[in-house]
Amino acid sequence: MKSNFIVSLLVIWTSALNAQSWDLTPENIEKAIKDSTVSTNTDPFRPAYHLTPPTGCMGDPNGGIYYDGWYHIFYGLQPFAYHPGGWYWAHSRSKDLLQWENMKTGLTPAFELGLNAIGSGSTIITEHGKELAFYSMGEGDGGMKFWRAEFSNKQLSEWDHKGKNPVLTLEAPGLPPFDGFWRDPFVFSTEGRTFLIACADLFDENYVPVPIFEAKNDELTDWEYQGILFTVPKHKYRNLEVPELRPLGDKWIFMASTDAPVDRVNYFIGDFDLTDLTLNIESEGIIDYSGHYYAQETIPDDKDNLFLMSWIPGWDREWLPYYMNEPIKNSNRLWNGCFAIPRKLSLVDGYLIQSPVDAIKDLRKEKFKLSTKELPVLGPTTAYVVIEGFTSDQMEMVVNFNLHNASFCGINVLSDKEGQGGLPIVWSGNLLNVDGVKVPIKDWKQGDAIDLRIFVDKKFVEVFVNSGRYCISRQVREENVKGKYIALTSLGGTAKLLSLEAWKLVSIN
Repeated sequence: MKSNFIVSLLVIWTSALNAQSWDLTPENIEKAIKDSTVSTNTDPFRPAYHLTPPTGCMGDPNGGIYYDGWYHIFYGLQPFAYHPGGWYWAHSRSKDLLQWENMKTGLTPAFELGLNAIGSGSTIITEHGKELAFYSMGEGDGGMKFWRAEFSNKQLSEWDHKGKNPVLTLEAPGLPPFDGFWRDPFVFSTEGRTFLIACADLFDENYVPVPIFEAKNDELTDWEYQGILFTVPKHKYRNLEVPELRPLGDKWIFMASTDAPVDRVNYFIGDFDLTDLTLNIESEGIIDYSGHYYAQETIPDDKDNLFLMSWIPGWDREWLPYYMNEPIKNSNRLWNGCFAIPRKLSLVDGYLIQSPVDAIKDLRKEKFKLSTKELPVLGPTTAYVVIEGFTSDQMEMVVNFNLHNASFCGINVLSDKEGQGGLPIVWSGNLLNVDGVKVPIKDWKQGDAIDLRIFVDKKFVEVFVNSGRYCISRQVREENVKGKYIALTSLGGTAKLLSLEAWKLVSIN
């Protein structure tokens, strides 16, 4: 009966949207959100504590900024349908990076400038107190251009495009022959100077460049090309989308997303040389091993903390022919996509550590605990031990295993009462397999234990390994969510569960 009710609501919502204009005006956006509120809120898979769009299809996070005591995040939103389309910047703010307030409308297209959508970009507050946003968007057949908008209120919820626009095009002097789909401007300041970097393609080269520009005036309307910040081999990274460069401790961290050969967020750590405007890379790695974590966005605060937000898309990319999630999925026909749990970034002994924001602990209730337990295998097939006394589809769990003499051990979440289905997390020494995503545990030695911090929210699962050295975020197919049970698994010998603590998490959405 519930599914029939949802289908009926979907029909009503779709009919209402088809009857209205899809122009991204504030009036059309607000009407679409209002008309769909009831149907989206009835979806049993809608997350309980992840930032989720009010309706429609979520796109890249953009413009993360801390201002006047609030963390602000913007994100592309197609409010009229569950599939991708023209975006505007929806806007939410939070005091703790977990409980978000959806703000009214956001940055909408500058129709007077010939735009009908908003691309990805960044925000900045200048030394002279100007609150600005920069984004990429095409205009006619001239390729992507970079545009500038000003906030016109202190809530960062109203905008205008006064002044020079666009502020940067492919006609800028000295540019290499970048493809017309260059995009995603990121603007930052350091030591009294302001810079812009962007995603840029050079199809005739075997490397991917990151161009850097410097502002020539206080209004940030005039930019001068200064060269290439650094390059990476194209066979490893087809492109570097939504690039960011931020200080982290006594180093700088560059992050970007690449859509091939796999969807992934990557990082590079090194020193930013202000003399020749290059990044001297000392190490590089992977932010999240899953293709379900993309288009990262950072927010530095006033205490020198750096927080990371990212998008869990509602679909897999169909142009990667070998992608592990065939057939191509959409999350459902009511809403699409959400944000991963925000993470605090730090460098510890040269390693990048990602920790869920502290506010997540405030959601804990009904603690459950298991003490040390052996996981014997009595036959040639995987053994399943379903945990008794605790079930949940919105929870946090901290698990510690020792492989001992087993071939593998692990845990299934969102399984049925026999332990089948759901999402499997399988550990075999120097390799962790999360729902088909293989993560090399590079520093593992025989006899070492592993600790997993696991978050489950309806159909979204995030795994933090060994205090945040490795991270994996997954969206479970709705048809694979078989229940709210948890099962311990093992094969080929006796593994040991050293400890398990779990909490149900309260809903905040």
